[in-house]
Amino acid sequence: MISAQKQMITNGYAGLPFGKVSQCDAGSVGLLGVPSEVDSGPRYGASLAPDALRKMTGQLGTSLPVNGRDLGNLDLSGDWLGVLMQLVTQMADRDVVPVVLGGASDVASAVLAAFPDRPVVAAMPLARRDLIERPSNTTWVGLNGEQPADVWDQISQRMMDWRTARQLDEVQANTLDVPERAVLWIDLSVIDLGHAAGAVGLNPGGMKPETLVSVIGAMSCSWHAIVITGLAPALDTRGMSELAAIETLNAALRHG
Repeated sequence: MISAQKQMITNGYAGLPFGKVSQCDAGSVGLLGVPSEVDSGPRYGASLAPDALRKMTGQLGTSLPVNGRDLGNLDLSGDWLGVLMQLVTQMADRDVVPVVLGGASDVASAVLAAFPDRPVVAAMPLARRDLIERPSNTTWVGLNGEQPADVWDQISQRMMDWRTARQLDEVQANTLDVPERAVLWIDLSVIDLGHAAGAVGLNPGGMKPETLVSVIGAMSCSWHAIVITGLAPALDTRGMSELAAIETLNAALRHG
């Protein structure tokens, strides 16, 4: 499960020791990199995200608010989606919070499939139909105005809460209806490309990084799992995209 890439890194994410699921203590996090690649579009490099985030936390000397283990990178041969679902389920059964660093959006789809009945907080520019069709409600953070009319209708009919990037930038986050426990999916494409160039998706008029960190940090929510996708670090030579991802993850974990 732990790939050879680990050997090039002296420490795991934020200095966490490398280990196995069985070594994760209750109340801690189990971090797993899933270096899958996007299969379409002009902006590639999502597979580099897990190790780029590890490297950046080492450069920053960043520590997580809670302890845990870094499980390395998932081997993407064979039925890796099924293995990913199994791993996050094992962690959740041990009261360990799975923190999954992608990768393309298929990483998040597998994580959410492991928690089919849990509410979701989704920070992304476009509403995904697979989330809209879930039995539990979704709280949408940072949507833009490009959703088809029928998508808006479904969100309204299913009583899903949502805020656009503009609304959140204008400090209207405190009215979000956030569940007590949920799965958190952060797609870095929710951030405006002018602020963080290393996003897989192009999202002009998206959120500011500081807004994303503030909004997620203000949610007094206990997370079943956290998954981050949509980061293409090679597209951002300044590393601002990795920094936004790291700060948002740390803000989320302050509440557990």
